[in-house]
This record gives sequence, structure tokens and C-alpha cells, in this order.
Amino acid sequence: MEADGETLDLYIKKIQDQELKGLLLKLKNELRRQDASWEAVRTILVTLYGKNSGVFSEVAPLIIK
Repeated sequence: MEADGETLDLYIKKIQDQELKGLLLKLKNELRRQDASWEAVRTILVTLYGKNSGVFSEVAPLIIK
């Protein structure tokens, strides 16, 4: 996914499931906060993993870069 220049924003736009899209938007917003809390990010990631571990696996590399 990284090879084709995918970003978290582009990935979110492709998601059809509104619940997953909401979680991803919440994650994106938390990561962009200047005072982002690891605990808040972790909670969102745990929820995302519980809902769809495949999406979690695709999003993790996008967050790291």
C-alpha cells in the first residue's frame, strides 16, 4: 500500500463502512492534534483492531510513515 503513495486520507476516502470511516477519522484527528495523547490513540487503535483487524493492518503502516 505504501508503494503506491497511499496516505491515511486517501485510505479513509476509500472506506465504505461508515462506522470504520468514523473511527479512522477520529484517529486521524487525534494524530494531528499538537497535544495528541498516546492513550487516546491507543484506545482508538484497539477499537479499530476489534472491529476489523484487516483494516488495522492496512492502516498501521500509514500511521507510522
